Amino acid sequence: MTIVLDFETRSEADLTKVGAWSYSEHPSTEIICASWAVDDGKIDHWVNPDIGRVPGVRSKFPIDDWAYMGYPGQISHIEAHNAAFEVSIWENIGVKRLGWPEIPLDRWRDSMALASYYALPAALDKLCRPLGLPGKDPEGGRLITKYSKLHLPTSKSEIPPEDLAKFVAYCDNDVELERKVGNILGELPEDEEKIWLHDFMVAHRGLRLDRSGIVGARRIVDDRAADLEAEFKELTGLKPGQRDKVLAWLAERGLEMENLQKDTIDDLLDGLDSPKGDVRKALSIRRRHARASTKKMDAMLRHCGNDGRARWQTRYHGAATGRNTGSGFQPLNLSRGEGVDPDQMVRDINVGSAKWLDCLYGDAMEAVGNASRHWITASRGNRIIAGDFASIEAVVLAFVAGEKWKMQAFLDGEPIYELMGDEIHGLPPGTVTKKTHPFERQDGKTGELAFGYQGALGAWRNFDDSDRHTDERVIEICRAWRGKHDATTSLWPAMDDAALDATRYPDQEFEAIEGISFERVDGWLTMVLPDGKRLWYWAPEIRMTMPQWHKIDEREDCASGDCDCSPRPQLTYMSQKEGRWQRTYTYGGKLTENAVQAISRQILKPAELAAEAAGYPVILSVYDEVVCDVPEDFGSAKEFTQIMEYYSGDWYRGWPIRAEVWEGERYRK
Repeated sequence: MTIVLDFETRSEADLTKVGAWSYSEHPSTEIICASWAVDDGKIDHWVNPDIGRVPGVRSKFPIDDWAYMGYPGQISHIEAHNAAFEVSIWENIGVKRLGWPEIPLDRWRDSMALASYYALPAALDKLCRPLGLPGKDPEGGRLITKYSKLHLPTSKSEIPPEDLAKFVAYCDNDVELERKVGNILGELPEDEEKIWLHDFMVAHRGLRLDRSGIVGARRIVDDRAADLEAEFKELTGLKPGQRDKVLAWLAERGLEMENLQKDTIDDLLDGLDSPKGDVRKALSIRRRHARASTKKMDAMLRHCGNDGRARWQTRYHGAATGRNTGSGFQPLNLSRGEGVDPDQMVRDINVGSAKWLDCLYGDAMEAVGNASRHWITASRGNRIIAGDFASIEAVVLAFVAGEKWKMQAFLDGEPIYELMGDEIHGLPPGTVTKKTHPFERQDGKTGELAFGYQGALGAWRNFDDSDRHTDERVIEICRAWRGKHDATTSLWPAMDDAALDATRYPDQEFEAIEGISFERVDGWLTMVLPDGKRLWYWAPEIRMTMPQWHKIDEREDCASGDCDCSPRPQLTYMSQKEGRWQRTYTYGGKLTENAVQAISRQILKPAELAAEAAGYPVILSVYDEVVCDVPEDFGSAKEFTQIMEYYSGDWYRGWPIRAEVWEGERYRK
């Protein structure tokens, strides 16, 4: 038995700012109505009698009918679209306020997770389009704006009977759409369902935040921002945020600027022809003021629940490669810090003095920004144990491509960045080290990051914008890197050719390289990984387009039309990019990147499940890192290292998968 469930609610809290859990805990939050359907049966519904009544609609929630949900054997699962919301409402309003029965987490399922697994739009309304469904009732948007968002000044607290009936109809329509989505997409594969359930449990477990520390750090930032604003106003007569007036002030003093973005100001102040005097001082103050942002800390506080934990901060399979993505305050994008002891940095911030931080760290704002990870802490009586797979993408790429010299180097534990520094600078092997040749080593690292997926000059600049090398020199370095990677450069066209052939000839499987192949399945092109997992590319088409290296903005010969670039067949597919469902193109290097990141995820997830099974409660996974909240007297870094390195699949036995593990009270990197 499957129950598809949907709630409509109202609250003075802004759901988009506080997230589902804090929203459901807010004292003003109420359920307006609920709709549900059992399997393919008739849709039933309930209206909260404290809000109103609708003829023919239940005004008493059928607790007796739902009481069996907490017991084995009665139902297979409860399904919702973005189940985090329904779980939050059920637990914090239904159970705690209304006396409804508890639903075990493992009974929930999520049609949004299905959409994400198949690389379709996550939002229900946007998902309907590729699946050929009619879409959400547009009347719902009007109702929600008028009656649900009580924080808006135009909202209404009284819902007339006719609009309450429309709310029920809207809720019914959502249930019908969600049921059809489930019928079309089916269920997650068994292995993926285990991963989703664990991700769901981890996100529900949440992250414990140091609220008092965040508040103190925020106060420092506010004080420094006020000081900088006063200094800027004394110099210019303006506020730093008055963009157009600041641009005009600069122009009056001979400096014409198109914008005041961080990168623009950085390039100008750090360049050879940087401005002097008051103009330089004004730009410097504005740059420092821009750093004095409390947005991340404000988001942490908004998403923090009554028990000090922030829930639902990651999304299962948020990237098409299967990796989780961040939500809420985006814990996957926190500053990496600068190697300062987390406890010491927090103690220094807790002093409450920006000047003190200036003395210790050079700039108070940078110090506070670098501490953002440290506000995630272990539970009381616990410690954090975390492990990160070292250079996992580089290892996976080498072994997938069959780059023999590099495979052996990883097996021997040789330093890859140093080796590549030797190679691209034409130095004898063993010359470059972190101490003796830091710039050459950095070039080796940048090359590894930039060139593995068919990147060239543009990719290098994404990782290194120092202008230490001319464009011509970067191109030389790229050629040297490619010259050392015959197997990798051969993999790119092999991936492209196999994907194109599979698109042309449905129901046939085309191997790109041992362990990776492509096949058309229904409306998707799929990439089949070594363990059998598939990546999904919706509505594939082959179109004649210019190659990705044809760049009229970067290459003079392309701009003048003198280049030898010509249209070529390229794979395109539909994808959610930049907030829109649109057709995008791909190529061999990008497909290689997809494969490597997906395989890396397939190595991470078994380790994550094994850690949980061994008694290490997972609270977060960040790309290639597993973070656990462990009792003080339980486990060890040594045991956790063994779990991460040895609880692996047979298909990557023998690969040098190495984990770097650390312990501490606060999250760090």
